[in-house]
Amino acid sequence: MNDNSTPPQHKLRFSIFYHFLPGIVILLFYVITKPLIVSLGFQPSFGILAGFLFAGIPIQFIIMFKEGYKVNGRFSLSNIIYYKKPILIWQYVVLAIIFIIYAMFVSTILSRFNSILLEDLFSWLPDWFKNNSQPFLSTTPIIVVVVSFAVLFLVDGIINPIVEEVYFRGFLMPRISRFGVWTPIVSAVLFSLVHFWQPWNAVQIFLLVLPVYYVVWYKQNFYISVVVHCLANLLGATFALSQFLGG
Repeated sequence: MNDNSTPPQHKLRFSIFYHFLPGIVILLFYVITKPLIVSLGFQPSFGILAGFLFAGIPIQFIIMFKEGYKVNGRFSLSNIIYYKKPILIWQYVVLAIIFIIYAMFVSTILSRFNSILLEDLFSWLPDWFKNNSQPFLSTTPIIVVVVSFAVLFLVDGIINPIVEEVYFRGFLMPRISRFGVWTPIVSAVLFSLVHFWQPWNAVQIFLLVLPVYYVVWYKQNFYISVVVHCLANLLGATFALSQFLGG
């Protein structure tokens, strides 16, 4: 990996392409495999998790290793990942607490707004797509529930957030650093739009990640976003599990 503070820059059209490509393949995987996922007894949303694992993550690694081969002459992530300046441990803790509290506040405030967008602007989407977070039915086999939550915690809570932050913040964001103070905004806009399987949440995602990306940019440390992303997703998975158990 690279600690150089002046990474090579992508043309904006290439950066947009590299941002959108993982989201496109995840969306295609989600839509194409939906009949199979449902036939196996899983909720359609399980296809998104599978899409992360079998489509989005591989595409991100292919792009990064391709760049690594060009830079290093071998398939490696050395010298292509930036924003790794160290900060003190207590700063990670404080920043994580602040951002999680902020995320809870924003999510609560915008919950109704997201519902309005879903009901009005995206009413044309099929019900299974709009309800991709629908709770399990009482008749859902316990093995399906256990596998679903295990994959949710492992993939959405740990693996995918880590890979996404390495890719989007450690690899792509430094390559648009020429935009200066606008860099976090460009990164946040592109990342929020990448979530094609939940477009009604784009505004919320943008507002949630923007402060984090400003700290990442200012501190030149993408590990901050790794910690916050993993923690936020793990808390979301825990909340989903508590809702299911309570129901």
